[in-house]
Amino acid sequence: LLQALEAASCSPDRIFKVVFVGNSGVGKSSFIHRFCYDRFLAELNATIGIDYQVKSLMVDNTQVALQLWDTAGQERFRSITKQYFRKADGILVMYDVTAECSFLAVRNWMSSIQVRGGSVLKVTKPVVAH
Repeated sequence: LLQALEAASCSPDRIFKVVFVGNSGVGKSSFIHRFCYDRFLAELNATIGIDYQVKSLMVDNTQVALQLWDTAGQERFRSITKQYFRKADGILVMYDVTAECSFLAVRNWMSSIQVRGGSVLKVTKPVVAH
């Protein structure tokens, strides 16, 4: 049974690419870490560039892999971040409920997602308060 489970996790039926964006320090990395490993880390370094984790799930008897792309929130990495919007199945915009400036930045994040290379992206874009 264990071998069957391991084999199933190696070859998902469907892969979804989900990109997390938001200002630096809003909790993108800790949210992803908690979801993937069911552990909260109080101290995490700021993401440099981009990082990702994979979470395998069984949904309606279908093996699904979620590629969770964790982007850097600093302005200097914005051009790198925008490249990862391409072929994304979903983009989550996060803000910190204790930092008004991160909430006010949500509009800018949504604008940068909307237009990528002159075309409008048609992906799910939920906003997550953390």
